[in-house]
Amino acid sequence: MEPEIVLDSLISLSEKYLYSEWDSAFLYLTKADSLAHILKKDNKIGQIANLFGTLYYVEGEYVKSIEYYSAASEIFNETRDQSGLSYALNGRGLIYLSQNELERGIDIFNRCIEINKALGDTYSVGRNYFNRSIGESDLGQFEKAHRSIDLALEYLKDHQDRVIYTMTLNRAGKIYFDEGNLEDSEEYYNRVLNYTGQLSNWAKAFAYTGLAEIELAKGNIRKALEYGKTAKVSVDKTRGYWDKARLSRSMISIYEQLGQYDMALDNSKLYKAYSDSLYNENKNAEISYLQLLLANADNQNLLQEKELAESSAQFNKKFTIILTMALIGLIIGFILYGRVIRQKEKINQVLLEKQKEIQIQNEKLEAINEEKNKLFSILSHDLKTPINSVKELLELEENGLLDENEQKTVRKLLIKQVSDTDEMIRKLLRWSHAQLDGIITKRTPTNLSEIVKEQINQLDYQTISKNISIDTTSIFDNIQIIVDPQQLQIILQNCLQNSIKFSNPDSTIKLWNSENENDDYIDLHIKDEGVGISKEKIEEIFSQVVRVRSTEGTQKEKGTGLGLLLVRQFMKKNHGYISIKSQPNQGTEIILSFEKANHTKEKIDS
Repeated sequence: MEPEIVLDSLISLSEKYLYSEWDSAFLYLTKADSLAHILKKDNKIGQIANLFGTLYYVEGEYVKSIEYYSAASEIFNETRDQSGLSYALNGRGLIYLSQNELERGIDIFNRCIEINKALGDTYSVGRNYFNRSIGESDLGQFEKAHRSIDLALEYLKDHQDRVIYTMTLNRAGKIYFDEGNLEDSEEYYNRVLNYTGQLSNWAKAFAYTGLAEIELAKGNIRKALEYGKTAKVSVDKTRGYWDKARLSRSMISIYEQLGQYDMALDNSKLYKAYSDSLYNENKNAEISYLQLLLANADNQNLLQEKELAESSAQFNKKFTIILTMALIGLIIGFILYGRVIRQKEKINQVLLEKQKEIQIQNEKLEAINEEKNKLFSILSHDLKTPINSVKELLELEENGLLDENEQKTVRKLLIKQVSDTDEMIRKLLRWSHAQLDGIITKRTPTNLSEIVKEQINQLDYQTISKNISIDTTSIFDNIQIIVDPQQLQIILQNCLQNSIKFSNPDSTIKLWNSENENDDYIDLHIKDEGVGISKEKIEEIFSQVVRVRSTEGTQKEKGTGLGLLLVRQFMKKNHGYISIKSQPNQGTEIILSFEKANHTKEKIDS
């Protein structure tokens, strides 16, 4: 068989298994890449690089994915292949979606649509509309997402044998479900399952999980359980943590409503594991993505330095020629020399300006890196306490230290703690995506009492384990303050966790409000009956800028030294202030002063 025919066959096989069988697709692509390099077929090498980019995107390896798409772009820029360039550009759009840069991704898909329409490539146009619908639905723009998915199905009507067609039907079902239209969502999922061609495990898992979600929303728990079990058969054959986490989350609710709490607990453990894997993958991808941006910036600096060196070399060449001509004639030489001096001054001025630009750019990169490190410190610190709580509950049950009644209580606490931790992770991830370019404070009118109660409800395990009661009877209702809500949650969470950590067992923590001597502010008091803080420790808290030395709690609880430091920094960002009253063995009172929400819009935006 001709080598070119073998190469085309290998590429076709890799495309067939691209979304369904990762290992098979990787094997065929590796063989095809080796053969293409032997045959020196540049366009085929570029096509294979694009398929590798897609394969690693499906796996979640975004850095490798963008490396292959970049390699493909270089090849197709040289060969002027618009179709190959459009495919690589579409891959870049997918990377932007994975980094939650949804608007940038949508802009790229719009460019791809224009290119592929000009080429008359209906398959690629349909794929571009499909990808655009993902960004629009994640932005909550459901009307636009419906229009994009309908256009995708229209362009793919002659390509129903391709995997993308059933993916598009599944995406339509998901969009309808997300906006609450269960009837239309169910119709699209059934269209997937009634598909007459070969259906991938991913497509079946996605559709059956979607039907389970619909029946759960309708209250048909038994039917939801049937669909969930059917979905699990297919989802176990896939590599996607997102699909497994999605199914596990639904099965938790199904088993809880059926009263099968053991099964609900098993699925909550699975969901926790898959969520942790997703979180770790997302965090590593974001770090790698930021490092890639920094590397690109370094390359840009090197390019600028090269340009400066070339400019200097050109100047030296001209200067030598002028000196040679000066030997021929003194008068002409002086004239030319004066001209060169003026030219040299201009070039030096350009050099100085470019050096200043490089210095400014480096300072910006260092600031971004510092904010990134601070952001990850916040995430790791806020996740440590709930994860430790789950660990302690599991260890109690594993070591057989609980009787049957205590086990039921612990399981309820565990489910609640996992649910609260899941909600915290999703909030922190949404907030952290918005903070990647630097921590931003968005102050808005916020109900202080509601967020106080919300944070207390997430501390059930810590308070029960030490038999501590939290008294909020003196908290004013409907207190409106000007603050960033997410940062307020971090402030309260750290203050309450500190109070519990240093409280003695069987004690009380009291919360109350009082009027500040400044009428524009109101005070929130948090007072415990614990071991107290020395004067030297208080001075250390208010003087450090990175972290303080951590102190063990009354039951040997560990810390990171970041808690009160974060509180102090976020209070400052929100135009508030913190004070601490404490003496050793006499408890501690933390006073948080917030700006009231009765000021003008100009003051809120300040």
